[in-house]
Amino acid sequence: MNWQPTVLSADPEATRQLQEWLASEEYNLNGMERDFRGADLSGGDFSNAWFTDAVLAGVRLVGASLYRADLRSADLTGADLTTGGDLVRANLDEAVLRSARLDGANLVRASLCDADASGASFRGATFLGASLVTPI
Repeated sequence: MNWQPTVLSADPEATRQLQEWLASEEYNLNGMERDFRGADLSGGDFSNAWFTDAVLAGVRLVGASLYRADLRSADLTGADLTTGGDLVRANLDEAVLRSARLDGANLVRASLCDADASGASFRGATFLGASLVTPI
């Protein structure tokens, strides 16, 4: 894999998991319950990655691919997923997207059921076929 993150997380377990994935032939990153705060993962291909219950607060994912990624209950508070971030078919159910920037993101057929997107920006984002169900 040629891509490398610009800045790694301060959390040693998250950094170890990411480095092992980059060095291996494995297709899917397992970042479940890891803390990636402070990382710049812009431009990375995290297709089919597992970020369930992960902390991605403030993480830069500009132009990153999260195609079919599992981000259930992940904390993406203040994350930057702008410039065409690929979230096609991503699972963002119960994710926290407070003040996140998803301007221009592709959320076709993504699931955002019960997600908290308070203050998030979705200018120019594509939601074709996305699930946006929230409880009454």
